[in-house]
Amino acid sequence: MHIYSRLMDRLYWLCVTVAIVSVVIMTLLVGSGVYLRYVHGKGAFAEPVSIFLAIQLAFYGAAACYRANAHLSLVVFVKLLPAPLQRFTRWLVFALMAAISGAMVYYGFSLVQTTIGQKYPEFLYIPVLNMVTVGVAYTAIPISGLFTFLFVVEKALVGDAGPAVHTDDLAREAL
Repeated sequence: MHIYSRLMDRLYWLCVTVAIVSVVIMTLLVGSGVYLRYVHGKGAFAEPVSIFLAIQLAFYGAAACYRANAHLSLVVFVKLLPAPLQRFTRWLVFALMAAISGAMVYYGFSLVQTTIGQKYPEFLYIPVLNMVTVGVAYTAIPISGLFTFLFVVEKALVGDAGPAVHTDDLAREAL
């Protein structure tokens, strides 16, 4: 296996791990938050922490889904095109994904800079969480944009080397 693909495997599993841990903690927090709020009158921190984790889940999960080809695509229609148009479409997708990833990095970084000083009011009285700012939550946008860009480069140079949902097989079955 190509060394770049091995590095992307590790990056992929990092994204998957962040997404899984986020959804597990979110699930536990929402349940405990409901209990704490209605039984003890406390637990207002559960909602903003869950929002923070939902941001992580969405962006790191999206990067992992792109690499695994577990996203919406128009493979069936592309397979119906003549070979030269299939190649053109493949490179067009790479270019568009690179542009979207670049926009995520650029505008995500701008969003982080804008919100890095904003504090969560619910976290001010919790010693562990009072250092977490809104900008920290949004770091997932430029970082996952960079990861997605690296996955685009991998697909363009090496091909679909990642853990694939075999869309080619699905396209053949659909035809």
